[in-house]
Amino acid sequence: MNNVLHPGLIMMAFGILIFIMPQKAKGPLSIIAAVCADAAGLTLSRSANLTYHITDDFSVELLKVDNLSMAFLFAFCIISIILSIYSYRLTDKGEAAIATMYAGSAMSVVLAGDCISFIVFWEASAIASTFLIYARHTRESSRAAFRYMLIHALGGNTLLVGLLLNVYHNGMAIRNLAQGPHDASFWLILIGLGINAAIPPMNSWLTDAYSVASMSGTAYLGSFTTKAAIYALIRFMAGTEMLIWVGCFMAIYAACMAIMENDIGRLLCYHIVSQLGMMVASLGTGSTMGIDGASAHAVANIMFKGVLLMCTGSIVYCTGKRKITELGGLWRKMPVTSMCFLIASLAIAGMPFSSGFASKGLIMESLAQGGYRIPALFITAAGVGTLLSITLKINWFVFFGPSDLDVKQVRTRSISMDLAMITGTAVSVIFGLIPRTLYRFTQYQTSYDPFTMAHVMEYVAIFVGGSVPFFLYLKKMKPHDEFTIDFDWFYRKPLKALFNCISVALNAVGDWCDRHSLNFVHGLSDRLAHPEIMTEGSHFAVIRSMSFENEDRRIGTVIGEAVSAVIILWIVVAFM
Repeated sequence: MNNVLHPGLIMMAFGILIFIMPQKAKGPLSIIAAVCADAAGLTLSRSANLTYHITDDFSVELLKVDNLSMAFLFAFCIISIILSIYSYRLTDKGEAAIATMYAGSAMSVVLAGDCISFIVFWEASAIASTFLIYARHTRESSRAAFRYMLIHALGGNTLLVGLLLNVYHNGMAIRNLAQGPHDASFWLILIGLGINAAIPPMNSWLTDAYSVASMSGTAYLGSFTTKAAIYALIRFMAGTEMLIWVGCFMAIYAACMAIMENDIGRLLCYHIVSQLGMMVASLGTGSTMGIDGASAHAVANIMFKGVLLMCTGSIVYCTGKRKITELGGLWRKMPVTSMCFLIASLAIAGMPFSSGFASKGLIMESLAQGGYRIPALFITAAGVGTLLSITLKINWFVFFGPSDLDVKQVRTRSISMDLAMITGTAVSVIFGLIPRTLYRFTQYQTSYDPFTMAHVMEYVAIFVGGSVPFFLYLKKMKPHDEFTIDFDWFYRKPLKALFNCISVALNAVGDWCDRHSLNFVHGLSDRLAHPEIMTEGSHFAVIRSMSFENEDRRIGTVIGEAVSAVIILWIVVAFM
């Protein structure tokens, strides 16, 4: 065991400490935990290793470092610092402790060096995120947390079985499975990771749960679970060609769902799925540029999506409203939030000189080099949907467009919230202006210049082509307060009917057992109280002649014979 500090375990230890310490200590301790984890990550060398020997023949590798794990680790560390500042005054110590342990478990996932430590930290992350959803303590969040737990139990157990099969055949090491054999372990691992990556039809848990968590909880959730899933897909499945088409479907489907949404939180959650689709398509190519494109976009997404979710939390905190139709003209009352949201929304749409432009450039180039022209068109179309639903719709109808609504701020934002949003926006801007800074957060550190005339003009054309119809049909672009049906309808409705049928059947069986057992007890008690009942109804005249009321009764003979028969049976059974 080398003398190294494990960033994830540091965060988890601080989480326990926050539980123990007084309420007023939770804010400083959350920031200190993130800073210490970042410092520990900076001290790690490529040879760093932390192995725990359980027995002489069995050990687990808790820490193993390479370019890919370091890229995701530093992204997690940076966003942890930003989110700890953002949530300084928003959370109680319980939620702060859970959030800190959740971030630490996600860091531990990307540092795990073998399948066993990977699945242990993976499950720790799932448990912590479940409690983070529940931490809002509303009926809505409690129900969502329960559904979230069921889905992640399904995904986690599927992944566990797949990993155990893989360990049995190939050993403990984490390795790429894309080249085969495509056996049971391959498919079980793919399904387990796919559930965490919100691949449809198992994507509804994300929009269902993230949007009802607390303001800081939503920001934390949007930064870790799905990005850890992308890391795992790169490790296990990079080069699996069908993931290109799966990612394209994710990107298009979620972007279309987002266009119909009125709730800001759910809208942004759908775009988490859409952006994940772009990463999945990129890693599916298996090329060095595709893998770097997926990891670079994950890092950039952690930053600009974190800003968007923090801005949404700021809106809810100040106004108490979540629906676009209930908001408008907020840029005068919330200038910092408005500008941060605008910059982050340009980044997620991939506008030139933004972090999204730099990372999407790698994705599109990897698809082009692989000859995947149709998937590239799908990813471009998903980018147009992102532009329409976030960059144009939210900015116009919530912040900068005219509004007849009289939205009053119910409270003033804390300085820590503004500082966190500004810091996240600044990191995202740096990644966009100096792309090589972002590309260092990749496994192969691909050399690529996104500022070619063709690439810049492509995204300018997308911006103009999306903006013109948006403003021409502005009235129709305004969202409506309607309930959108997702894939979960197709299994939640049948499952509800199935469980209702099972419940009715079990109740009927229970009622039947109650009635007949009650009749049996009554009959037995009557016969014990009145033994003559057992003789009077017999088919044999000898037994019917027995009497319990005079001295001529022969019941003693019958009892003796019955006892003798039982003793004989015991003897026979004993010698068999």
